[in-house]
Amino acid sequence: MRWRHDDDLVLDGRVTLHAGDCLDVLATLPPDSIDAGVTDPPYHFGSIVKRFAKTGGADRMNSRAEAFSRHAKGFMNKQWDAGDIAFRPETWALVGSVMLPGAHLVAFGGTKGFHRLVCAIEDAGFEIRDTICWHYGSGFPKSQN
Repeated sequence: MRWRHDDDLVLDGRVTLHAGDCLDVLATLPPDSIDAGVTDPPYHFGSIVKRFAKTGGADRMNSRAEAFSRHAKGFMNKQWDAGDIAFRPETWALVGSVMLPGAHLVAFGGTKGFHRLVCAIEDAGFEIRDTICWHYGSGFPKSQN
């Protein structure tokens, strides 16, 4: 059976890209129809707003002088990154409902929230077998002498 939706793009009959909000698109897919899940969900760097609001720093986040102001609205000030969709077990339960038995899920997470992502995936019923870490360096090493 070939699945097709009005807004979808079928590439050479083997891959279909679905355009739209992930929760809306997942709800239209038949159960047990996905062989593997590979995703790079939002990193949710916007959670810094909640963290600094508790310490009285929320009013300072709009100031360019504050070191943490650039993270106040999510990754690169993008609203799509604010929120918690990747940290909700019900999101991953919906993903699991369309995956075939034995299918594998690979979900990339940012370093600050990776633990929350993995906990949500596990709480949704997935078995966590392995994790893959991407180690990288940035900046210029400074001398100590």
